[in-house]
Amino acid sequence: MTNNISDRKTEIGIARHALQAALKSGADAVRISLNMGRQNAFSVLDGKLDKLQMANDRSLYIQLFTKERYGAYSTNRLEKGELEHFIKEALTATSLLAKDPCRRLPDPALYYKGEGKDLGQFDNYILTMPPEKKKELAFGVYEEMDGNNKLLISASAEYGDYLDYQYMIDSQGFEGDSLQSGFTVSAECSVKGKSDARPESWWYESALQFSDLKTEGCGKKAVERGIAKLSPRKIKSGRYNMVVENTCSSRLISPVISALNGGSIQQKNSFLIDKLGEKVFSDKFTLIDAPHRYGMSGSRWFDAEGMATNPMTIINRGVVNTYFINTYYANKMSVRPTIEGPSVPMFSTEHFAPPQNDMTLEKMLEAIGTGILVTGFNGGNCNSTTGDFSYGIEGFFIENGQAMFPIREMNITGNIITLWNHLLFIGNDARACTRWQIPSLAFEAADFTGL
Repeated sequence: MTNNISDRKTEIGIARHALQAALKSGADAVRISLNMGRQNAFSVLDGKLDKLQMANDRSLYIQLFTKERYGAYSTNRLEKGELEHFIKEALTATSLLAKDPCRRLPDPALYYKGEGKDLGQFDNYILTMPPEKKKELAFGVYEEMDGNNKLLISASAEYGDYLDYQYMIDSQGFEGDSLQSGFTVSAECSVKGKSDARPESWWYESALQFSDLKTEGCGKKAVERGIAKLSPRKIKSGRYNMVVENTCSSRLISPVISALNGGSIQQKNSFLIDKLGEKVFSDKFTLIDAPHRYGMSGSRWFDAEGMATNPMTIINRGVVNTYFINTYYANKMSVRPTIEGPSVPMFSTEHFAPPQNDMTLEKMLEAIGTGILVTGFNGGNCNSTTGDFSYGIEGFFIENGQAMFPIREMNITGNIITLWNHLLFIGNDARACTRWQIPSLAFEAADFTGL
């Protein structure tokens, strides 16, 4: 993709040609997706410009539906003659596959109709931003990390940006596109601890609009978080109240979203099978999807099938309100499709009484008094069928409402449903730069193993 985004018109013409070529070659139905992207990165390591990365990508994804068979293919060779030959070979390959009558395009009545307003995801400045400015930002983050700090072993900083364009068209008349930019600064460091300890830490800031990018404080925060990890202690196993920082809290909502997926439901690989309409979680647990929220990277008017997105309540005060079922799995289960997944999942605290409806991380720590603040997860997994989980964690011991000292060699174990039934507080600090808007969270009596 060049700096002139109007060049995409040529690529759109190729996508439309591919659709017609597939139909002429015998496909019953076709979906074409065009992805074009550009990425840049300026990296600084220990005070020197370490590497530059610049990449332009484009790919055409071709989904063919023919004689109750389905095949998916991709290519970046978009010359018309070569593309037509590729499509003919793809159709021949598809004809060799087993029949699967559930593979069909969606009901056109469910399509996005192209009437949505701008979602605020593109900043034209990305097309004219000079390389010198990008280099300056990367060095600015590095300089905040204070190369004179005696505890600092190694430090790196980076400025990065991306431009992403997606266009989709199918043989039933759907047509839609999206254009998104993004700007990021990040920092990583390692610091010297006792003996051979070398705690590492990081921080980043990201925004769709350059004017919203927080370019100051990133490097400083990375070093502060690294130094805070020095001299960790082991603590006894037991049940502790737990606060999970907004940097990693999405790890605990991810198994819930996965369990709501139509594929998991149909394959009986979900701990939420047959739970639609049932109260499964705490009254405090209300999760919504806000797909049209302005300025969010996850916002969108349509999903990967072209079906229109709409605001929805996923879980309402503990009651499972919806599954995420695409056309294929809807046909498999003989149910109505929804969409293939959430766009901008976020919590609602409307039913919380003050001050619990506006909780900062600091207020959460004060409220639980004694417990564990989790600032990161180190490996582990969750059983998708039972909801049982075990995660390694890093964080701090909380006493008198304050993070007192770092902890080490700790795991949290339990069951996701049980954990969410012990939800205490939901924070107000979801990071604007994340696709899933999950804030800091507090839980009662979580099981930790240590000494």
